[in-house]
Amino acid sequence: MSFFSTLGNKIGSVAHSIGQKAKHAVKRGTKFVHDHAKQVEDVAGAVSSVAGTLATGAAMVGLEPVAGVLGGVAAGAKGVQKVAGMLDTADKFGGAVGTAIGAARMGRGNLAIAAGKNAVAQGKLLNARRKAIQR
Repeated sequence: MSFFSTLGNKIGSVAHSIGQKAKHAVKRGTKFVHDHAKQVEDVAGAVSSVAGTLATGAAMVGLEPVAGVLGGVAAGAKGVQKVAGMLDTADKFGGAVGTAIGAARMGRGNLAIAAGKNAVAQGKLLNARRKAIQR
């Protein structure tokens, strides 16, 4: 083998290895979102409600700086809640699309149509959540 052939094989091997590591990282991140997005959304909603209530109480007793900080915490938690909800919906959308494609490949038309309708509904919900975040 020539020098350039060996060098090409080494570069190809390294590129393949990096690609496999990236694929594994994306798979783990997708699994984490699938498993925890709804929980993050629920906890962030609770944090937002409690911080908002405490901010109102602090403002009523004259602790405006504390109320401002708590208001910021409430707003940040609300943002996290919205993004986590959008990730949860995106995960459901991806699952519905995967089910529809799998059913179509197996020749199960009724299941493919039902899953496609579910994917369309999830897509509309995803778009509505995106618009709510942009406001």
